Amino acid sequence: MKIFKLTYGLMAASVLALASCNLNEYPEFDDADAFVAIQQTSASVSENGDVVEIPVLLTSLSGLSGSVDFTITPAETAGAQEGVQYTILNDSKTLTFTKEAPSQTIRIQPIDNNTFGGDTKFTITLSNPQGVKLGATKSCLVTVEDDEHPLAFILGTMNAVGIDYFSNTSDPLNGTPEEWTATFEKDADDLSKVWIYGICSGGCSDSSPVYGIVNEDKTEIRIPVGQTTAKGSYDVILEGWYAPDGEEDIPAGGYITGKISADGTITIEDWFGAHAYQSGTTTSAGWYAIEVGATFKKQ
Repeated sequence: MKIFKLTYGLMAASVLALASCNLNEYPEFDDADAFVAIQQTSASVSENGDVVEIPVLLTSLSGLSGSVDFTITPAETAGAQEGVQYTILNDSKTLTFTKEAPSQTIRIQPIDNNTFGGDTKFTITLSNPQGVKLGATKSCLVTVEDDEHPLAFILGTMNAVGIDYFSNTSDPLNGTPEEWTATFEKDADDLSKVWIYGICSGGCSDSSPVYGIVNEDKTEIRIPVGQTTAKGSYDVILEGWYAPDGEEDIPAGGYITGKISADGTITIEDWFGAHAYQSGTTTSAGWYAIEVGATFKKQ
């Protein structure tokens, strides 16, 4: 197996543009343009988690007074119900703003029902403004994540330890261990599928996770090779070799195999890595990383 490692450099450039203006002139904000808006468009909370807070802000320099109401609407599919999946902790569903209190908070306490029913969602929407206008951001989609997912024991942040192939190419099994962080997330629809961010120590982008399929006994995960781990100047592809000696390629349609222990630790004996190709071609540009086996353990 003849392999070379990809090396690369980063160049950064910045341009400073100066517009002609009087630096002594400050922008003016007319309270006629003041508005109330939710500060985020989405939020999520585990059903066994802490209170989640959704901030709502009045933009006013002089200190207008006013109020808005908020309403709760369950999603059409998998809708969360107040009193079942969550509780609103506010005394009322009216938020009042003053000069001394230009920011208010919608506080949500999730309810742990100890049964698996899947994630549920609801939308918070601002309405009925009094003395103020509503801004463009008037709603927030909240997801209550079910913590009884059948693969919960392998979901979350993992400490990963593998052997760096390039630390000892003549005897990779005795190479230097390296550590990194990986994250395993559930699939929105398939209870047997997980998405893996950072499967390798290098060459993995958050925008290109790879997936694995867990068997019915939850003792094995199969991660197909050929998946994209990053895309940009290079096309970076997950590839591998069968254990123990790393000489036999895992072919297209094959997969890397990980054994899952009862505590959620995943042990992969196959060799695998992130192989870079010239964008849109099959021309190799080297490797970002090759792991001579790896272990993933929940933090």
